Parts: sequence; C-alpha cells; structure tokens
Amino acid sequence: MSTTASQSNPIGRWITPIWIILFATVLLASLMSDRFLSAPNLIAVLQQVVIAGIVALGMNVVLIGGHFDLSTGSIVMMSAVLSLLIGPTGFTGILAAVVLPVVAGVAIGILNGLAVYRAKANSIVATIGMQFVVLGGTLALVKGQHVRAEEIGPAFTAIAQARIAGIPLPVILFIGLTIAFSVLMSATVFGRHVYAIGGDGESSRRAGVNVNRTGAITFMISGGMAAISGVLIASLVGHVDPTAIGRYEFPALTAVVLGGTSLSGGVGRPADTAAAILALSVITNVMTILNHQYPLQLMVQGLLLTLAVAFYAWRQNKGGAQ
Repeated sequence: MSTTASQSNPIGRWITPIWIILFATVLLASLMSDRFLSAPNLIAVLQQVVIAGIVALGMNVVLIGGHFDLSTGSIVMMSAVLSLLIGPTGFTGILAAVVLPVVAGVAIGILNGLAVYRAKANSIVATIGMQFVVLGGTLALVKGQHVRAEEIGPAFTAIAQARIAGIPLPVILFIGLTIAFSVLMSATVFGRHVYAIGGDGESSRRAGVNVNRTGAITFMISGGMAAISGVLIASLVGHVDPTAIGRYEFPALTAVVLGGTSLSGGVGRPADTAAAILALSVITNVMTILNHQYPLQLMVQGLLLTLAVAFYAWRQNKGGAQ
C-alpha cells in the first residue's frame, strides 16, 4: 500500500515531491513574466486544468489498480460529439446531452474493465483497441467532420461558463472531484481494495477482495470522468474536432505519472495528480505568454513525462535495493 512510507514520515504524507515542483514552477513563472500572477491569468491557469485534470483523476484510479486506460481520449471526443448531436436545448435536451454521453462513457469503461479483469487482456492493448473502436465509431457517425450544434441552450452553456464568486463552475467541479476522489481512495473500503489490487492482485484475491468487480469499477470511473470532460468541452466551445483525442489524453497521462502514481500499481494519490496537472498548466501558460508555440509545449510535456518515469523507476529500484 502507498501509505506505508507516509506513516513513518508525516510531512511526506502531505508534502510530496510534486507539491515542491508545483511551488517552484509557480515561483519561476512569476519571475519570468509579470503577467503570470494577474487574477485573470490565474483564473485562466485553473480553467486550463479542468478538462485534462478530470480525465487524469479517473485515469489515476485505474493506474493505482495496476492497469492503464488509454481509451480516454476517444471517450472525451465521443462524449462531446454526442452532446452536440443530441442538441442541448430545452430541459429535456440539455439533460439528455449531459446524462447520455456520461452513461456511454461509463459503459465503455465497464467493457474495458471486463476485458482486462475478466478476460485477462493486457490493459494497454485492450484500451488502445477500444480507443480505435470508439474513435472509428465517432468518426463514422459524423463522417469525419467537425461537429457544431445548430442551437445551444443558455443553461447548457452555463455548465462551463457560469461563475460562482468569480470562479468558473468547472474549476469548482474539478476541486470538488479532487476532494471526493481523495476521500474515496484514502477513507473507503473500495479505495483500500484498489491499492491492494495494484500492490498484489493475487494476494488480494486470496484475502477475499472481489478483484474483478473492483477492477471493473476503476475502469468505469475512468470512462465516466472522460465523458464528463467531453460534456464540458461541448458546453464551453459548442463545437468539436473528433480527431483531437491526444489533446487531453496525453496531458492527463503525464500528470498521473508526474504526480507519482506507480506504473506498476499500488501507489498514487488523486491530490498529487491534481498538483501535477496544475504544474503542467502553469508551464503551458507561461510558455504561451512568452510566445512559445504548441509544438515546443508538447516537447516539454514529453520531456517531463520521460523524466518522471525515469525518476520514479530509479527511486523504486533504489528502495528495493536497500
């Protein structure tokens, strides 16, 4: 379980390396640009984390359980497309445009979970395969074209654009989900079972944990979170390019790994994943302010992902050797 080391080091339980990285990143960004700490820009930084951040929270649960979900990008796009195709106008239309895509995302997550835990398929291969199935189905549905709703009700637009005390509603949603996932993973039987499965699935099975059911639920959660992100995209911009799957999936995966979630399972925290996506948003934001183009931003994210994987692998090997 991931809590062993933290119990012997109370400070380390709360201040993990990613929080130090986040603080250093904010400090460096504020020194590089006097525009960074302006209130509108800080709100923009928070808004930028929401879509990939919600995806990352779901992906984090799956990875703690010892598996990967690489189908999330296609679920995000599918959900956004379905929301817009349903036509989010009127109470019934808006309700359908929110609920049906999320139900579809949850269903895809369940299929992923059954393939991985029941059929014992490799999670990377299975979820990449599902990525192609969902993406192909979505592209066939819209004939590969951009999707734009002819009419969008103001209540649907308000989902992504409303503010409470000056803070965008999606930001509040992301903060709430981060707290909820932190409680779920640290203070519930389900959370303890997920950590146990990620640490040693066979021992967990012998101890009476329903590995198949618990594991399938982790994928269900991941699919649902990806679908929620898709609904937010539809609400925010009112149109979507269904081929842009990597725009949200790659930052989410980077954040999960950068936040310290073990690639072999059993270790990770939702709060650390949230801190990592914030750090990535700060980096992207300050690079945008300094007029660095998107390709360079992708290169930086890729470098961070590589360094994070190398660092945590080194730390794990070092710990195992002691």
